[in-house]
Amino acid sequence: MNYKRLLRRSLRTLGVLTLLFCLFAAWAVEYALPYWPIKPLRRNPAEMTAQLPLGYRPEQYGLQAETWQVHTPDSILLSAFYLPARTRANGKTLLLLHGISNCKESFLPRAAELTTQGYNVLLTDLRAHGQSGGDYNTFGYRETRDISALLDTLDARHPGTKVGILGHSLGGAIALQCLANDKRLQFGIIESTFHALPAVIEQYGVNYFGIRSEWLARRTLDKSAEIARYDPYSILPVKAAERITQPMFISHGEADERIPLAFGRQNFEHLASADKTWYAVPGARHSTIYKDGGEAYKQAVQAFLDKQ
Repeated sequence: MNYKRLLRRSLRTLGVLTLLFCLFAAWAVEYALPYWPIKPLRRNPAEMTAQLPLGYRPEQYGLQAETWQVHTPDSILLSAFYLPARTRANGKTLLLLHGISNCKESFLPRAAELTTQGYNVLLTDLRAHGQSGGDYNTFGYRETRDISALLDTLDARHPGTKVGILGHSLGGAIALQCLANDKRLQFGIIESTFHALPAVIEQYGVNYFGIRSEWLARRTLDKSAEIARYDPYSILPVKAAERITQPMFISHGEADERIPLAFGRQNFEHLASADKTWYAVPGARHSTIYKDGGEAYKQAVQAFLDKQ
């Protein structure tokens, strides 16, 4: 008899827990997950001591920065650094775009290398990141016009420079869309990015929750579209690649744990560029492509830049 009573209690408890779980899951799908793609964390560069051991200010890397505040077409302010070449100025400017939940300061060590090689460097916090305004990240839907506004400012303050763009992850997806839409960008370097937003949201469900669900990905995107007022299904870097004719260098880590190498490869294969290079970095994870690529990777990038 006691066993039966215990069984009934256990089943009731299991039923209550199942109900609570279902209610929590329904709440998460409707009210939490939709913010996950569009509401990135704002990094405080002062706290990025592991990534920036020398500090988070340009002068700590020997850089003399012009600090810009650039108005976008929808009247938010972008925070940017313009870093002039320190030696052997070659008349070229590289615009560097960071990944999601990151900031422009993350590129300071790389900017120090590039300015020593003769490049001017333009760093910006993407909207809803770092010190830039904006509430929501839209994966390029509005960011492409933001970048055009930055290029307008560059044209006004430093005319006559040849401009290329380098983007990592989210920044790479935005860069591909910018290259297709604004031909002032004359060459591009794309690292570790995706080919289609719906596909990468579905993949992130696997990465973080162990669930592959097209329905869940679409529900997340549909709700985030209502919140941020953008069209997530138009975010297709692979389609943008079909309109890119500029010289391109696309790289991806073979051990990327977030965005499969095949996603980046699709972008490369769809490029309309006659001059394009594919570089897979053995053993590199999503955020370690530059570090794990080592000197061989740096030389490959440099060889591409030297041709531009």
